[in-house]
Amino acid sequence: MQSRIIRGDGLWRDRRNVNRPNTPTTSRLGILYENREWLAPLFESLNRAGVPFDAIEVKDAAFSLLEADRHSMYLNRVSPSSYLRGNGPAIQYAHAFLTALESGGTRVANGAGSFALETSKVRQQLLMESLGVPTPKTIVFNNRDQVRVLARDLTFPVMIKPDTGGSGALIRKVETFAELEHLLDSEEDLFGPDHLLLLQEFVTSVDGSVIRTEFVDGELIFAMRVTPVNTFNLCPADGCKRSPADADKNDGRAEVRFELYPDIPAEAVAQAREIVREARLDVGGVEYIETADGRRVFYDINATSVYREDICRAAGVDAFGKLCGFLARELAKESIKRAS
Repeated sequence: MQSRIIRGDGLWRDRRNVNRPNTPTTSRLGILYENREWLAPLFESLNRAGVPFDAIEVKDAAFSLLEADRHSMYLNRVSPSSYLRGNGPAIQYAHAFLTALESGGTRVANGAGSFALETSKVRQQLLMESLGVPTPKTIVFNNRDQVRVLARDLTFPVMIKPDTGGSGALIRKVETFAELEHLLDSEEDLFGPDHLLLLQEFVTSVDGSVIRTEFVDGELIFAMRVTPVNTFNLCPADGCKRSPADADKNDGRAEVRFELYPDIPAEAVAQAREIVREARLDVGGVEYIETADGRRVFYDINATSVYREDICRAAGVDAFGKLCGFLARELAKESIKRAS
């Protein structure tokens, strides 16, 4: 019986046909993903643009550690919210797979460093603070008792959110210290999948909205104003399910309004671009809040861009076309490099 290995995309392949490590079998783009619904528009755009690619689902997958490299280049589209869809193992698998690829010199768009940032709000805030942009005051904790003392130094209301977030998961607003103590004493499922939570200053927006920017290869594609009603899930995808932040508020409704923000200040764009650059984020964006006292508070780095058709139409931009163009150029560079 011939020995076999499992490729990174979960397909079996004869060991006798496997090239040496770090020698791809094809000049194609490999796209790691967990949620096909979000990726369908990208796949369609790549097909129209004639960019050769393989979709690599990582919900149930395996790879040989020294033979992970099967493509000239990869794009990571695994979301930190994977665990909300029962696909939590995809996150750690992606961390391992991306690290293995990059250790062998493979080009990965939104690679291991970017994914480590996207799956840790602590890392995000430290990076943004290192650049001197305002961020919310934050306490990090993994124990119900220890956080009580530090929490007294915060001004209420505050937010509780998991270090690995995504789609507003497990975020809640706490109005008073007494409410926090009650929550710590009574909530059995307080902690998220990584058992690490943030207690964070609640930053009040001047108009109830947040600003989301989208970049491809350092270029601002568009900015949009996102206004939530009774929800913390700001996912721009049409199919996103939104749970109400408060079941009794607004008759249990949870909705979000998305509007193009064409007049975003140049300084805000420059700040967001610098964050994206430091995060080594090829594709993605940054979110911030404009406060009533004139501050611009940055709070989230997002690598899983979902381009809304209505926003792209209002902006007069083909966002997926921009992304496909970038990927085609990078793939061509890597293919030439490998062939030389």
